[in-house]
Amino acid sequence: MIIYMKNIDNKQDVKPWEQLLSMYPGLVVPIQESWKDPLSIRKIYMITPTKTRAEQIADLTRLAQTLYLIPNLFWIIVEDESQRTGRLHRLLQSFNLPFIHLNIATPDYLKPTKNQSTWRRPRGMHQKNIALQWVRENTSTNEDALVYFADDDNTYHWKLFQEIRKIQLVGVWPVGLVGELLYERPICLNGKVYSWFHYIYRKRKFPTDMAGFAIHLGLVHKHSNYLFNVSANSVGEQESNILGTMTSMNQLECLANNASKIYVWHTKTQSMFLTTTEKLRNAGMKYDLISEL
Repeated sequence: MIIYMKNIDNKQDVKPWEQLLSMYPGLVVPIQESWKDPLSIRKIYMITPTKTRAEQIADLTRLAQTLYLIPNLFWIIVEDESQRTGRLHRLLQSFNLPFIHLNIATPDYLKPTKNQSTWRRPRGMHQKNIALQWVRENTSTNEDALVYFADDDNTYHWKLFQEIRKIQLVGVWPVGLVGELLYERPICLNGKVYSWFHYIYRKRKFPTDMAGFAIHLGLVHKHSNYLFNVSANSVGEQESNILGTMTSMNQLECLANNASKIYVWHTKTQSMFLTTTEKLRNAGMKYDLISEL
């Protein structure tokens, strides 16, 4: 059933979404381009590992606001916990987006120590693996869909998802604010990758960030035994491993206008110093809204 609203000025019936677009013209382009794109029939399975931290709900809320603009996307959230937490599940339900909430805990021996930089050890590998297993068990081998790995604190332009839907097998594009540079990107000519612009970890076969590529669902099924190496101790290995398993350099499809546009940024939410919270906790005091955080 379609509900109409009466436009008193010109006596015409106006659909609610049309009235919304007239009030917020900035939404016209993303909604029209995204939802009317013929390629939107191709589903995107987006895998997002997440863990409990003070900034988690804020990050996921911000990400969800982008996903409202994206049609035909299924969000696979994998929580780094031994049990699914109610606070996260309630949040995901409140978004009214298609999703599945999975969980698996990273073993303590694989977590960074207090004195170890978090970026020196790949994170979210157990979570990505259980998501890949779910995808293989709950999708068809002949489904024309794409798989994308999305961190919960990255920043995504809605146009990125239009680019993803163009992929035949494996597509790559630039990522901003990564690798000690303003961006890393493939160097392309006529849609093919010939080299890479990057700085750190120069021996990587595929020097891109996890946010810089997506793969066809068929490859996930074809390479049914592939899982990320949870014991890897070098950042940058995981991207090269999955791409090296499922494709080759000459098969990569260069997107985002021959890698000249940036539609995703490897932003990182700064951890808050909640020292006063600890003092209140030690004093036996509680926040009234702690369940909301």
